Amino acid sequence: MNTGKSLRSQKTLMWSDTKDSISTLIEACNNESDIDKKIQLFYKINSMLPEQYQPNVPSLITDDYIDTTLYKIHQTIGKMYR
Repeated sequence: MNTGKSLRSQKTLMWSDTKDSISTLIEACNNESDIDKKIQLFYKINSMLPEQYQPNVPSLITDDYIDTTLYKIHQTIGKMYR
């Protein structure tokens, strides 16, 4: 029994689900007009990312910062685990 391949397949499926969830949250965050809710969604997205891909969040978060960072996150997750 090849458990290495099985674990790799499970990990890929788990990442696929997480990636879909993050993409859905990014879309919701981009469409949110309430800045407080947008910031909460942004933090939720950030917490779902692997630590090495989490951006350093400044103490003052602006709408433009969130939009730019979400774009970069979306680009990054599209490239991960292809």
